[in-house]
Amino acid sequence: MTSIWRLNIKTAAKKGIDPRRFCLDKNILGIGWQVNQTGTVEWEDYIAEARPKYKNRGRSFSVAINAIKNRMEIGDLCWTRDHDGTYYLGKITSDWRYENTPENSDADVVNIRNCEWHKVGTVDVVPGKVVNSYISGSTVQKVNGKNIRRYSQFLANKKMEGKGYELEKSTDNFLSLLSSDDCEDLVALYMQKIHGYMAIPSSCKSDTAAYEYVMKHPDTGKKAVAQVKHGNINLNRNNYKNLDTEVFLLTTGGIYTGAESHSICCLDPNVILQFAKDNYKLMSDRVQNWIRFDAGLHT
Repeated sequence: MTSIWRLNIKTAAKKGIDPRRFCLDKNILGIGWQVNQTGTVEWEDYIAEARPKYKNRGRSFSVAINAIKNRMEIGDLCWTRDHDGTYYLGKITSDWRYENTPENSDADVVNIRNCEWHKVGTVDVVPGKVVNSYISGSTVQKVNGKNIRRYSQFLANKKMEGKGYELEKSTDNFLSLLSSDDCEDLVALYMQKIHGYMAIPSSCKSDTAAYEYVMKHPDTGKKAVAQVKHGNINLNRNNYKNLDTEVFLLTTGGIYTGAESHSICCLDPNVILQFAKDNYKLMSDRVQNWIRFDAGLHT
């Protein structure tokens, strides 16, 4: 089964050398952790020197080198990004090797695999779980989830020549394929186009658990808030009855409980789903890709 990886290239390269660009231009993925050997370096010789050399570096060395050498497989897919925030998706095409040429040493990219990189674009094309994985400090890590795998394979089939990945048709509800951020964006677009409300960007950063963002109607000045839950999470109207504003709720897989209220509107997931399909051009690239996947358009 194809695994999906995320590589955050951050080696100790020499000044003026961009190791991210080096990997992308050379169609490789790699990490540092150099040893003092020259010529062809076999794994047994490498690890015999590297393990005692980096034993005081915590788990960083062992986690990274184990992923590059042992856990990755030919045919796996890997996400990375450059300094400008452009994301790339690559297909791993070789086993591990140690490459100690002068340019590899200068870039501090020596433990490598060949990787066929393709430019994907900005963050709105990338699965939210992949984006969020950059928050951790790991150089390389696996990104789990069947929808992440299917979406990455779907993109790879669009970008890469040759035999593509065979995709199983998802039996999930379309909204369940989206990330939490995607669903929040979708509701914001729905509220703006259908109800005339516009989200206030700074309110999206609020740490309140009661709602995702504040909205205002440009003509009436009326205020509203939205709460969006992704997955089988129930929403209780009673938790929002004390908010002095109109409330719009969406749960993609749960149910609505509590007493009905004229100020609380429970959105129908099927209506939101149809809105996304009817307004395909308005959707982010990532949501457009999921719509195409859901429709069985795998190319």
